[in-house]
Amino acid sequence: MRYRFYREHKYLIFLLFELERLIAKTDFRVNDQILKIKEKLSSFAALLKGHGIHEENALHVLLKNKDSQVHEKVEREHQHHEEQSFLLDQKLDAILKENENLKVSLGYEFYLAYRLFLIENLQHFHQEETVIMSELQRLYSDDELKKVERNTYHHMTPQEMIEMMQILSPHMDPNDKAFFLNDIKEADLEKFVIVSENFCR
Repeated sequence: MRYRFYREHKYLIFLLFELERLIAKTDFRVNDQILKIKEKLSSFAALLKGHGIHEENALHVLLKNKDSQVHEKVEREHQHHEEQSFLLDQKLDAILKENENLKVSLGYEFYLAYRLFLIENLQHFHQEETVIMSELQRLYSDDELKKVERNTYHHMTPQEMIEMMQILSPHMDPNDKAFFLNDIKEADLEKFVIVSENFCR
């Protein structure tokens, strides 16, 4: 199988659906429950933004170097998703100020808006894993693509790697876990020993 990126999408998709379930069960008459959504949404939006920045700096630059433009639509979507996250947060602020009856109807409208946000993100991830990944594989060898992750792991501490694996592993199949550990091993054997001793306990 060709070398590929985007395995962390499984975790991001889990978070998207976890937040959808929270919103679906929320009593929007209760401000504390709305504030819990705001907290989760803010955390996810920050994670999504950081993920997008990493993709643009580490992966899209490879496409630019080969005069490929398939990443441009995806980068516009990164900006769009950031704007949508902000608008969703504003909707929650507005609901907090309304009377009890209006909170219920506005809460349902918010749920629909978030569900659309979820669908758009799923389509975005699919585009990255099919179009962007295929273009990278067409333009670069596996060894060249591996250098991207080697550079990432070079700047990470063993503790950061352990935390990464602990977060991602519940959402990965055995092949994904082996992939991450093998990449760390090839990037830095000393760090791999520490990671494997702690993570594989």
